[in-house]
Amino acid sequence: MSKSIATNSIYNFLLKVFRLIVPVLVGPYIQRLFDIQLYGVFNDATTWVDFALVFGVFGIYTYGVREVAGIRDSKARCRQLYSSLFVIGLCTNGIVFLAYCGTVLWSIDSMSRIIYLVLGCKIFANIFMVEWLNEAIENYRFITIKTVVVRLLYVIGIFTLIREPDDVVRYCLLIIATDLLNNLISFVYVTRKIPLQLSHLEVKRHFFPLLSILIISNVNLLYTQLDRMMLGQVDKVAITIYKTPMDITYMIGNLLASIVLVAVPRLAYYSAGNQQDSFLSLLTKSYRSFMLVVFPACIGIACLAPEIMWIYGGGKYDESIPVLVVFAIRTMESAVYTICANEVLYVLHQEKFLVRVLLICGLLNAALNGIFFAAGIFTPLTAILTTFFSEVVLMAIIFWFIQVRLKLPLRFFDHTTVKYIGLSLIFLPVTLGVRALGLGDILTSVISVPLCAGSYFLALLLLKDETMLFLTGKVLARIPGGSRFLKH
Repeated sequence: MSKSIATNSIYNFLLKVFRLIVPVLVGPYIQRLFDIQLYGVFNDATTWVDFALVFGVFGIYTYGVREVAGIRDSKARCRQLYSSLFVIGLCTNGIVFLAYCGTVLWSIDSMSRIIYLVLGCKIFANIFMVEWLNEAIENYRFITIKTVVVRLLYVIGIFTLIREPDDVVRYCLLIIATDLLNNLISFVYVTRKIPLQLSHLEVKRHFFPLLSILIISNVNLLYTQLDRMMLGQVDKVAITIYKTPMDITYMIGNLLASIVLVAVPRLAYYSAGNQQDSFLSLLTKSYRSFMLVVFPACIGIACLAPEIMWIYGGGKYDESIPVLVVFAIRTMESAVYTICANEVLYVLHQEKFLVRVLLICGLLNAALNGIFFAAGIFTPLTAILTTFFSEVVLMAIIFWFIQVRLKLPLRFFDHTTVKYIGLSLIFLPVTLGVRALGLGDILTSVISVPLCAGSYFLALLLLKDETMLFLTGKVLARIPGGSRFLKH
């Protein structure tokens, strides 16, 4: 293969870094500017649009990446698959868009209706979401350049057009315009290379595998999505208190996931070709590389939760601090799930097992939420605690299945990963020490982050950690003159 995993990882990592920088710049501005109640309505609308998008997407993105990985050497078969999945997506998004608009017009009061309707146009924009094909053929250079340009336009629009506490509708319009532009550029680019065809479509053949993935997506709604939907029935502001920590940790998680998720098409290729040794070798490298950065990042977020929430909300959302701590710890578990689900179970076609176990643990979360809701103690903090508990049970079952039923010699918590957690715990005394100086939230963060990161990575280098040395070598090899350091 001409495109290396390392090169793809660099492009994808740069893309994720940029996607992280944009919310970091925009998020605090928006949360500090907007009226608390209006922003709560916006977040409630976002929750319901996300729910609708699950049905509109219909599992096409995930399914498309996997299926193209096995046929990408045949342009004719890629064209047939692309055309079939596009037609399916056109139908599902169209039906869901009409159903969503009808529901909003029937159930939402006129004062808030415009926010829900405008954000609902994300479903229409999703018709042209064909990024899965670019990802499947590992075209990360195009994805990165295109997304950076579009998101820069979005940032410019935020700071030039959004100025007042009630500019929420204008903000919604800007989001829709950005999504539509981003999707249309990819659609035109892909369609020029692989033209759509209206003949020999295989809608029926793909429908049931897609339905299986749709069920997985729906089952996943029994976790954080259900939390948000139920919190919306308690208090609209409670959604923001829950969603802000969720967005922060998701941004970090998605950024770090770029290190490993680019390996999914290659793992699918190895699996389809029965190259078991290559599959296990790449899987192990991906897992250890992911854990090396996930554990310190999550523990660092937990340690700096008060400072992070002040930077984001200016003191308006201090109730989110304990919620952010739990979300940060939960992200470590979610990282392990990312590997297990995307690089093991899905690549090895174990979707049916994943559906069953997600459903069982999702129902557990729903039951716990219902108990807390009935008792009148359902809050953003208790919501994420019940979800975290349910997901720990989920991971215990998945570990058993992979090691016992699939007989994969993958150790999830060995000496190496425990070492990463142990070294990350150094962050706690470091951040407490810096905070005791009374320098303020921004300076505390600015000083703590490099101190913690520097001490962690230096310790790994001194301990001659194999994964750390491997990643350092890959980075230095791509820096002019960096190869000199590899000799020492």
